[in-house]
Amino acid sequence: MRHARVCAPSVVPAVLLFVTAFAGITGPGFSWDEVATADIAARTPAQIWALMRHVDAVIGPYYLLMHVWTGLAGTSEAALRLPQVVAMSLAAGLTGELGRRLFTPLTGLTAGLLLVIMPNSFRYAAEARPYAFGVLFSALSLLLLLGALRRPAWWRWLGYGTAVLLLGLSHLVGVSVLAAHALIVVLRDRGHLRAFALTTAAVLVLLAPLVLAGAGQQAGQVAWIKPLSVAALHRSPAGVVGSAAVAWLLIGLVLAAGWRSRRWELIALCAAPPVALAAYSLLAGPLWVPRYLLVVLPPLALLGAAAVVSLAGRPLPRAAVRAHAAVVLAVLVAVAWPAHRHQRTDLAKNGADYRALTRLIADRDRPGDAILYQDDNRALRAGVDYYYRGDPGRPADVLLARTAGQAGRLTAVEHPDVAARLAGVPRVWFVVASTRREDPLVHKPRAAAVLRAEFHRTGLYRVHGATVAVYRRL
Repeated sequence: MRHARVCAPSVVPAVLLFVTAFAGITGPGFSWDEVATADIAARTPAQIWALMRHVDAVIGPYYLLMHVWTGLAGTSEAALRLPQVVAMSLAAGLTGELGRRLFTPLTGLTAGLLLVIMPNSFRYAAEARPYAFGVLFSALSLLLLLGALRRPAWWRWLGYGTAVLLLGLSHLVGVSVLAAHALIVVLRDRGHLRAFALTTAAVLVLLAPLVLAGAGQQAGQVAWIKPLSVAALHRSPAGVVGSAAVAWLLIGLVLAAGWRSRRWELIALCAAPPVALAAYSLLAGPLWVPRYLLVVLPPLALLGAAAVVSLAGRPLPRAAVRAHAAVVLAVLVAVAWPAHRHQRTDLAKNGADYRALTRLIADRDRPGDAILYQDDNRALRAGVDYYYRGDPGRPADVLLARTAGQAGRLTAVEHPDVAARLAGVPRVWFVVASTRREDPLVHKPRAAAVLRAEFHRTGLYRVHGATVAVYRRL
């Protein structure tokens, strides 16, 4: 019985999240970021390094990891997403273990299950991007920090520093939890401040090249991010948790339970990343994106679990407290289910439905067809290439001069002479990332004159997030 009480808080949430996430791993099609992951993971290490010199330096370590992984496991949707499923499942298990150590086994189990219930836990478990690793290493670094404070040893501090380094390599914004870690050290034992300072200083020195490279690329890489506003802040709980209703219910539970000494550490862990990201957005440049704050999910789950258990009341028997926690979890499951159901649909991800888009073309293409893409779009060519992989009869990408990998960029380099490249082509497919009622050719002025003079449009199809036009030679 005692063994079950020790293991259940970590094992049950980890297994539950793995089973539910793995069962829906290929439900949604790839997002625009995931097709970039698939494209870059297939490049050589030298090509990935060349990309990091121009853009995406802060995600470069993840791309290198996925390059190694896909070399072993393949490039299917399931293979590309499996590492994130494992990472988020381990994060749920670590959250349960943290709750057990900080509070009680019941609190730990409740915390792990709360992380499973949060819709974004599934979303980013089933997304080939580094966010799940950020959640994992944020929880792991906290667990190792508490271990180093409880039983100090040089190898424990080395383990903690390694976890923080991996957190920074997976998602640089996550290193902002160090401010909360410093507070924990001060509150628990100031005598360990020197060891903590030396460990974190070493980690920050190792991460400095990545920080400098990312800062130099910010203007081009995150130019799409809007300035921080009150409206953006109000939407952020929903963006972080994946459901506005679940987020505000958790916040309400925490407020209703009140503040206690041990919870200040968790409050600091929840507050440090948003405060750091907001300060950076206001002082240096817009960087406020809710998914960059997913590292707060474990401490938020721990706070919510502590609130759920404490609100049951100490005079109640243990069975009544468990029943109270079960009821609250059931209510949260019911509230979160619509968001969970949406996360498992074909159109849950950002960007066009590249899977349906490619299927539409593949069902209608003919030998000799060519395909053109909207100018300056990094995802369309990568998405169609991914879902067309292994098909020798696909339309020819006649304008392709250098692939994105060869160019060390996210977008390919095209031949400038459209007329010469289309000479002798009987039919052209043209893909744009828009569903507006407009002439698709406005998105490729270089090709518009040739297609209007030598071809006529015979078909126009729309899928989620994209339009496909078909042109036949006159």
